[in-house]
Amino acid sequence: MSDYSETEDTADDAWEIVRTVGTDEEAALVAGFLRSRDITVEIESLLFHQEPVTFGRLGEVRIRVPAEEADRALELLDELDEAALDEGEIDEGEIDEGEGAP
Repeated sequence: MSDYSETEDTADDAWEIVRTVGTDEEAALVAGFLRSRDITVEIESLLFHQEPVTFGRLGEVRIRVPAEEADRALELLDELDEAALDEGEIDEGEIDEGEGAP
């Protein structure tokens, strides 16, 4: 195995997906919210723009944070979701909390 592959695997393990959304715009909003709370954020877009319809994993945009910041990021996103639910801005079915969600 090359040194590059080992470095790449280690780097991926250091980040956790805290939210998966369907558009780049929604990802930018979530990332901006987290950044405003001093959370380091990376957006990983799997969108495939050559087709008019997104489907499966080709329609995902993932918000990733360093593993050591993941718990705080998830708490902040939960608080944001709770506030949006209380205000009636979103329905409970609209929340997608990333790969680790039940």
